[in-house]
Amino acid sequence: MNTSFVAFMNMRGIACASDTDMTLYALSKREPVAIAVNSYSPIPWDTIINSYLRRGDITLHENFTDYAYDFADYLLTVEGNGKWDNLSEDDSNIIFLGYGTDDIFPSAVDIMVRYDGGDKKLKCDFITEFGISHEADSNFFTLSHFENVESVIYGCNQLLREKLLEKQVDCFKIYKQRVADAFKGTQYEQAVNEYISEYDERQEFTNQLTKMIGAHQKRLFMAIDSFNIEDMVKVAEMFVDSNDQLIHLKNGGNGVLRSTNELAVITRVEGVVWIKHCLYGV
Repeated sequence: MNTSFVAFMNMRGIACASDTDMTLYALSKREPVAIAVNSYSPIPWDTIINSYLRRGDITLHENFTDYAYDFADYLLTVEGNGKWDNLSEDDSNIIFLGYGTDDIFPSAVDIMVRYDGGDKKLKCDFITEFGISHEADSNFFTLSHFENVESVIYGCNQLLREKLLEKQVDCFKIYKQRVADAFKGTQYEQAVNEYISEYDERQEFTNQLTKMIGAHQKRLFMAIDSFNIEDMVKVAEMFVDSNDQLIHLKNGGNGVLRSTNELAVITRVEGVVWIKHCLYGV
C-alpha cells in the first residue's frame, strides 16, 4: 500500500493533500518548512522525523535546499536496517516544501532515499530542486503513482502512450514499405530507400508525444498559476480523492475506499497550517 500525496504550488504558497495520516510533518514551529513522506514505507519516518525534531528548532537557512541537506546529514546518523534494501520508488521518495528565510516564493526539493548496505546508512539523491519565481510561476509534486489521473493531466496515461507509439511505428513501417514498392525499379529507388532507412519513426513519434504532454502540462501550470490558496486546497483534495476512487474501481470495488486524510497549506506568513489532520481529530 502507498500514500497518495500531492502538493500544488504557486507564488501564493503551497497546498498539500494526502490520503494517509503521518505524511506531512512541519519541521519548525516558526519557519514554513515541511517534509512529506510515504507513511507506508519500511523506513520508520515517523520515528526518524520526531527524533530529528527533538533536537530543537532547525537551523535557519536563506537557501531552502539547505534544510533538505541538513536532514540528509541527519539521516547518516540513523542506525540502518537491512530490511531497507531494495526500496521501491514509492518507499524511498520524500519531498521538502517551504521557504528559505529570504524567500518570497516557495520551493520544493524532491529526494530519493536509498539504503547503503556497505555503510549501513540512509543516503539521499537530490532529484529535483524547484523554486517558484516570476519566470517559473507554478508546479506540482506527488508521492506515489498517479497513473489513474494521468489522462486528466496529460490527455492520456503512460500505458496508452506506449501502445499508441507501437501502433504508430507498426503503421509507419507498412507505409514505408508501400513507398519503397512504389519507387522500385525506378531511377529514384536508391535515393528513396536511403531516405527511408535514415528516418527514425520511433524517435519522431516519441518527440510528438513529448510535445503533446508538454502542452497539457503547460495548460495545467497556467491554471495553477491563477489559483489562490483556497483554490489549490480544493484541487489538491479533489486530486487525491479522484486518484483513490479510481484505484478502488480498478480493484473491483474491493478493500477500503480511501479519501483525503491530511490537508495543509504552507505560506510565507502563516507557516505550515493543517486544515485536516486526523492525528488531532481535526
